[in-house]
Amino acid sequence: MTDQGTIINLKSTGGGQGGGQKDDSAYKIPGEVLKKYPDLVALIKAAESMNDQERNYWFQILPIMTDKQVDKLRNILAQEKEQLAKLDAAYEQKIQKLNDKHMAEWRELESKKVREERQAAESASEAQEAKAEEDILGQLDEV
Repeated sequence: MTDQGTIINLKSTGGGQGGGQKDDSAYKIPGEVLKKYPDLVALIKAAESMNDQERNYWFQILPIMTDKQVDKLRNILAQEKEQLAKLDAAYEQKIQKLNDKHMAEWRELESKKVREERQAAESASEAQEAKAEEDILGQLDEV
C-alpha cells in the first residue's frame, strides 16, 4: 500500500495516440490519485487525444483540482471514449459490408470458374463421344 506522497510508475502497453500500439512508457501517478481516482486514471491512460507528456501532466495536477474540475475532466474523457467507440462500431460495420460485398463477388467469380471448367470438361467429353461415334460408324461402313 502506498501513502499519498508516493509516486507509482506504471507501464503502459497500448492505447497510444491514433489507437495503435506503442512502446512501453512510464507514467508517474501519485499514490493518492491512483487510490482516489482509479476510473479517471484508466480514462486518462486510454485517452487517444493525449500523448504521454499530457497524461503525466494530468496525473500530477489531479490532486490540486477541484471536484468540479475533476468531474468535468472525467465527463470529457468518458465522452471521448464513447464517441470513439461509436466511430469504431461504424467503421467495423462499413468494413463488414465491404467484406461481405467482396466475399459475394469472390463466390460469384469462383462459381463462374467452376461452371466454365465444367463446360470445358463437358465439351471435351462430347468431342470424345462424337469421335467414338465416328470411329464406330467408320468401322460399320467397312464391314
